[in-house]
Amino acid sequence: MHVVIDGRFVLDEADLQRRLAGALGYGPYYRQDLDDLRDRLCAGDPRPLQLVWIHAASLRMAIGGPVFDRYVKTLEEIEAADNGRGWPDRFVFRIFE
Repeated sequence: MHVVIDGRFVLDEADLQRRLAGALGYGPYYRQDLDDLRDRLCAGDPRPLQLVWIHAASLRMAIGGPVFDRYVKTLEEIEAADNGRGWPDRFVFRIFE
């Protein structure tokens, strides 16, 4: 699965979460927060997954610098953990300006 989030169109963190939930197929029991996103991605749901953020500076402005940094740190940690497991179907996270 290949998911692209274009930061130019994200309004705030709640909007980012709605976009992620829709793209990843998370249903009504998804809490739409970073903790639940982390829990699901750490459990391998879904794989393979390439999550790409484009126009990241706009996304940073929309959700705020500290929140953006928490997301990036969390997603990079999940990517590193997948690499360490040697899974053939992994999570890949990329950011582009």
